[in-house]
Amino acid sequence: MLVYHLPGTFETREHHLDLLWEAGATGLEERRGLIRAYFDDRAALPAEIGDGEWLEEAEQDWQAEFKRTLKPVQAGRVTIVAPWQQQEVPAGQLPLVIEPGMAFGTGHHATTRMAVEALGELDLSGKRVLDVGTGSGVLAIAAALLGAGWTLGVDIDPVTIPIARENAGVNGVQASQAQFEEGTLGLGDLDVLEDAPFDVLVANLYAELHDLLAGEYAAHMQPSAPLILTGILTGKLPLVRSALGREGFADVQVREDGEWALVTARRA
Repeated sequence: MLVYHLPGTFETREHHLDLLWEAGATGLEERRGLIRAYFDDRAALPAEIGDGEWLEEAEQDWQAEFKRTLKPVQAGRVTIVAPWQQQEVPAGQLPLVIEPGMAFGTGHHATTRMAVEALGELDLSGKRVLDVGTGSGVLAIAAALLGAGWTLGVDIDPVTIPIARENAGVNGVQASQAQFEEGTLGLGDLDVLEDAPFDVLVANLYAELHDLLAGEYAAHMQPSAPLILTGILTGKLPLVRSALGREGFADVQVREDGEWALVTARRA
């Protein structure tokens, strides 16, 4: 059995997990600060994955070990779980079921967790919520479970859209509650984005993309609507703050978790 050893955890390396799956990994396991990616054959891995090591090991039941080590993630009023963990959701919590490895956004990364927590602090009843860069759909689905009237998840990666729709169905979220479409802001390729400004906008993207899209965020939001941005390394906070100031956003606040930050603000 070929195993690629990569320093880090599912949380610190969430941005790399999809790359491992796409390269042909048959399973992932986290153990003592190390990610173990199982392959049938040695694969050509993207350079951005970085400093790992290929080792050959005896066969083992990695699926059982993966399920044993993966833990539910509590994010405010929502607990994010894999399908086999649904009985582990505490009483009073909203369960959000995501199949690990299906697309970016399992909930184990600090950025996803903080965004779900921030959504849970808002009154979403009847609100229109836009999730930019939806990935697995976790944030749009969370908004729907938290009472949003309608959520729209958009992503430029066509692979993510059917997965997000499937995840919505698993969570009992109907198509009338959450819609997922390929596309993004500023391209003019989605009429549904132009129907009416949104009451809440959430985006889990890199700081550079927040800088690029800040004007589009403002253009697609109601006055005084809350904005939730994450996926931001703390060292990139000045870039995001500058972009929000440039576009007139107010009440800018920052939360940090290790090297990652979440920024909230309100459209002027």
